[in-house]
Amino acid sequence: MDKILIEIRDLTKVYKKGKETVYALREVSLDIIEGEYLSIMGPSGSGKSTLFNMVGALDIPSGGHVSVAGIRISELSSRKLAYFRGNHIGYVFQSYNLIYAYSALENVALPLIFSGMDHESAREQAKATLESVGLGHRITHRPDELSGGQQQRVAIARALANKPAIILADEPTANLDLQTGEDIINLLRDLCKERGVTVISATHDHKMLSVSDRILWIKDGRVDKIQSAKEADVHVGSIE
Repeated sequence: MDKILIEIRDLTKVYKKGKETVYALREVSLDIIEGEYLSIMGPSGSGKSTLFNMVGALDIPSGGHVSVAGIRISELSSRKLAYFRGNHIGYVFQSYNLIYAYSALENVALPLIFSGMDHESAREQAKATLESVGLGHRITHRPDELSGGQQQRVAIARALANKPAIILADEPTANLDLQTGEDIINLLRDLCKERGVTVISATHDHKMLSVSDRILWIKDGRVDKIQSAKEADVHVGSIE
């Protein structure tokens, strides 16, 4: 039987703009299965990014809760929340967010060192992780010496370095060309299957839908529908 990793219950987020009340999320409830690849789709302003940030413990709900492995993350102290983010969630951003003065190896090793690992062990683990995403031959290169796709692979390696249970990918192909974006999508999918990592991606890229286990469509802060790729009739054309 599938194991539920993330429980979202009646999740609500409200913002105040003067006298106006704006609902970014309205009582969203959802179970996310351990090891699945979930894509979150929706137009700008739909609540897609807000939901993504709630799951990633980057924002606090106005109502309802998110539980990960039975832990309500909004009830954690700031110290425990920082530990949770650093050890259970890996983040991949569309702008890569790499430190340009550091090599690929140093970028991946840094969060390991912050988590308490000694420098030598951190570098060894960072090297092995970079090799797993196909960048073993580029570990000494700085981001400005790498292509966009290679930089995103470094970002994925950094997200994987602490062996998290969850990868959150925010528009991971937005700054990439068609072929490179396809490579990154397949890499995330392979990592999901090989490592049993739960991948949650907020995206506008329809290429990502065909590799998803499920697609969550958000509209006006609510769950509009949840579909498998087959149900959504997603087809990705071949790339010459």
